[in-house]
Amino acid sequence: MSRRPAAASSSFWAVQLRARRRKIPGLSSTYEVKPQEVDSSYKDLQRLLHPDRHVAGTEEQRELADSHSAHVNEAAAVLRSPLRRAQYWMELNGQKILLEEQRIEDMQTMMEVMETSEELDAAKTQSEVDGLRQRNRSKIESVESELSEIFKHEDWMTARHRVERLQMLTRLQERMDDWRPK
Repeated sequence: MSRRPAAASSSFWAVQLRARRRKIPGLSSTYEVKPQEVDSSYKDLQRLLHPDRHVAGTEEQRELADSHSAHVNEAAAVLRSPLRRAQYWMELNGQKILLEEQRIEDMQTMMEVMETSEELDAAKTQSEVDGLRQRNRSKIESVESELSEIFKHEDWMTARHRVERLQMLTRLQERMDDWRPK
């Protein structure tokens, strides 16, 4: 069994490998990912690691395939989530973020989220929630774009504030996704 399947894109494997070494020659080192590349690499890797492909292997090979499959699942989950990817990127660069004992400093975003939460609580129709969801999604996309540039400049204090904003907006988005008429 190959350690690094040829079909896998290097950006997908970069997440797995950066934990061991900060800079890997030939692999991109960026916060930005294309969801279709993550999905394509994920499917390619899971096809290679599927248990049916390792039935004839030793117990050790089957366990190794299972272990790699779990790592691929986790890496894909991190890459697909802008918030988890930002948190990972910060930690990868030695920055502790989103810890319970850390106080959120972005009071403007807190007020913005509270106001939107009130609008969500007052919403009576799916159409109203869809409007709120779209507005919030635009804000999340804006923060993602900002983070990409901030990470390139290694401005960790600004990044921390943007990640906090992303966290609050993401939680709000999850509430909107769960909304049901009363």
